[in-house]
Amino acid sequence: MTVVSNTSPLRYLIAAGQADLLARLFGTILIPRAVEREILDPHAPPSVQLWMAHPPPWLQVREVQAAPDAELTGHLHAGEAEAIQLAHELRADAIVMDERRGRQVAAARGLTVIGVLGMLRESYRRGFINNPIALAALLRSLGFRTSRALARRFEEQIRELERARRKPGS
Repeated sequence: MTVVSNTSPLRYLIAAGQADLLARLFGTILIPRAVEREILDPHAPPSVQLWMAHPPPWLQVREVQAAPDAELTGHLHAGEAEAIQLAHELRADAIVMDERRGRQVAAARGLTVIGVLGMLRESYRRGFINNPIALAALLRSLGFRTSRALARRFEEQIRELERARRKPGS
């Protein structure tokens, strides 16, 4: 499976000590150089910079073959633009991205977009984590932002999964 990540999902998962969820869900994660630069930025949390200074083998940095087009560079940050460009070039199975505008552009280009909350839901479903609602709260405390409606829908989905686990024969 080929999966490309943008900066913020990786950054927040690293800060929360949960970056390995990416590898557990998808195997190898690819990032473009712009994402690497953003994670190593001096304004990034020191724990994130330290993690990126010695990344695990499942995280691979790739160069984009062509510069992102004007739609990408005109409306998105460099990391988002290059992540979408790289995902398109590699015909990636998915791109991990949370920013609304980036998600819209990626989806319009035919890419499957997965956000952090979707990853938490799938990680819970597979038994990789025990309390996704608490983990989402931790991410919010670290600065991760999501709409109230999306947060409510996420919590409802987790409760549905919990109910399904408790049913006899499940």
